[in-house]
Amino acid sequence: MKNKTRGLIYMWITVIFWGISFVATKIIVNTVPPITAAFLRFFLSSLILVLFIKTKIKYEKKEYVYMLLSGFFGVTAYFLFENSALQYTTATNGSLIISATPVIYLLFSDILRKSFSHKIRYFGTLLAFFGVALIVLNGRFVLKLNPLGDLLMFGAAFSWILYTVFIEKLHHHDNLAITRDLNYYGMLFFIPFSLYELKSAGTCPAFELWLDPVVITAFLYLGIFCTALGYIWWNKAIRLAGAKTTTNGIFFIPIVTVIADAVLLKNYPNFYTLIGASLVLAGNYIAEIKD
Repeated sequence: MKNKTRGLIYMWITVIFWGISFVATKIIVNTVPPITAAFLRFFLSSLILVLFIKTKIKYEKKEYVYMLLSGFFGVTAYFLFENSALQYTTATNGSLIISATPVIYLLFSDILRKSFSHKIRYFGTLLAFFGVALIVLNGRFVLKLNPLGDLLMFGAAFSWILYTVFIEKLHHHDNLAITRDLNYYGMLFFIPFSLYELKSAGTCPAFELWLDPVVITAFLYLGIFCTALGYIWWNKAIRLAGAKTTTNGIFFIPIVTVIADAVLLKNYPNFYTLIGASLVLAGNYIAEIKD
């Protein structure tokens, strides 16, 4: 099997897990403050990865900085921006802005490399983004703009882009050990924010949390599949299929969410969703023609 094909398989598995993760996250944040929920999610994943991955990496000074930046932007900053943004802007705006990440990354990476991708890749990427927009907006092209919330959500998108840039610089090291370390440092960066949130809220959610088996199950799903395994497979996909191709997988997350919504909650997709999904598939196929 070709490396790119293997990379796409890893990407798809991760996209499926991440697409369903919105349901689990919604269950958790009804009980636990959002930043603390993110901290506990990465605490669980870090614990699992530290216990099972024993490979040690001797980072050079510059590489250690890249690792810290990967953990901060790919874990802490991303979820801080996203969770904060959703307090001010709508879920629709948030989904649409995050879905723009592959488009922004394509332009950003080309500027960094001073070498622009083929126009067909740009066309395919933009077509896929339009498909996602059709799904998210449900055919109604009306956005309720909230400057602060939308700006924070763009912060989440750019955080993921910077994570992708920095993690690429570490791909000559063991993938499992890299994922363990970035989860660990990202979790550590969360601690002061979580403590501040709990102090502001004036309550600790731990007792209520562990009494609810549904919340525990949601945490286990997020910590094991979406985070520990999810980051391993996503980083592996970047290594095998390339960052641009893998980042385009973000377009498919809303499609997976729609399917999960239909299967689990019986909320079936409409005409616009089906057309949007078709555009996402077509756009990604076109984008890979000139890879």
